[in-house]
Amino acid sequence: MIEFLKPLISPLAKAVTSVVGYILARPKIDINLVLDEGDLYGQKALHISSQQDEAIPAVPFVKYDMEFYWNYSIVIRNNSSKTAYNIHIEEIHKTKNDYLGKLNELTSLKEDEQIDVNYKIRFYQTCNSKEAEAYHLRFPPFVEKLTILVSYTNEARTKFYTLFTMDPAGRSNEHLFFKPKSNNKA
Repeated sequence: MIEFLKPLISPLAKAVTSVVGYILARPKIDINLVLDEGDLYGQKALHISSQQDEAIPAVPFVKYDMEFYWNYSIVIRNNSSKTAYNIHIEEIHKTKNDYLGKLNELTSLKEDEQIDVNYKIRFYQTCNSKEAEAYHLRFPPFVEKLTILVSYTNEARTKFYTLFTMDPAGRSNEHLFFKPKSNNKA
């Protein structure tokens, strides 16, 4: 009786394998955060602050209301042979002062294609010029860990995720089948 079923099972198994492969064939998106080489990071003295330590401070100790900024480009790249559809930045460290460029909701990336999205982190602080030196770093010192969660789909519209994590020590990409719990409070 088993011999009778063999001709039926083989094509059925191939069809099931093909359908499962179609649904689960995943693109792999990698993310990188790159400082904009034209305008890396810096500071602007907005005006002399009303919060001085002394009535008339000496010049090096004058406090200013400062804006510190870091200009990044988020590089989103498809590092697979499968096209990634409907790419969307789900979560990112962002305050009301920060800027994140727009990403078209229908954005798709074929094999080895990439898109860049502008991302600017801004931080306001009252400090003197000596205290301001603590912010002259390539990674914002007030951010412990920066995470970016990007979602995308394959041709069968199965949703996948990439979780990018960056801290002063390094960066990593994690490819996920399910959306992780929120990491960003902003």
